[in-house]
Amino acid sequence: MKVTATETAVLADAVAELVESLHQKYPGIRTKPVPPIEDEDFAIEIESPASFSAADVEEECQKECIRLEDKYDVYILPLVVQKKAGEG
Repeated sequence: MKVTATETAVLADAVAELVESLHQKYPGIRTKPVPPIEDEDFAIEIESPASFSAADVEEECQKECIRLEDKYDVYILPLVVQKKAGEG
């Protein structure tokens, strides 16, 4: 299926909004795109510093992705991983 420029722009806006929101709530997180796993429009890995609960970060990511799905009609899959204490 060919993706239009408008669909790409909408997805880019949604992802940018997600990343900005998460960086404001959780300073020090790192994000990177990863290949989609199933039928989502975009998948993103969120690396949480050891100073934050990975469960809390994951819960907030899910809430934010649901909000963005309603707003933009895109499905973003967040994959939260926990950075271990002492990792650079």
